[in-house]
Amino acid sequence: MSSPQLYVPPGDLNIATVTEFKAALVDMMSDGKSGTLDLAGVRRVDVAALQVMIAAQRTGRIALTSPSQPVLAAMAAIGFMPASAPSDDTRTETHEKRKTARDIKNLRKR
Repeated sequence: MSSPQLYVPPGDLNIATVTEFKAALVDMMSDGKSGTLDLAGVRRVDVAALQVMIAAQRTGRIALTSPSQPVLAAMAAIGFMPASAPSDDTRTETHEKRKTARDIKNLRKR
């Protein structure tokens, strides 16, 4: 089991930075790794970045932590609240592994 990684995004997560942001998250999830996305320093966030965050969090490999007020407001506006921790459990059932692999593959396609 690998140790979780930490990613602290820049102050603005928007359409201009979403490609780099997504690449960092995909890299964090590669080879079954997990990570934490520290959102405390995010000053602005748009729908493109929220979509990437939600897709990453739904894989079960990325935890969204310390959301700033702008992030909380954006999440509340769309009715989303993040799960608290990534899953690195190697005993996960085959179905869940396939689901996670599919989610990562879909994230890469976006």
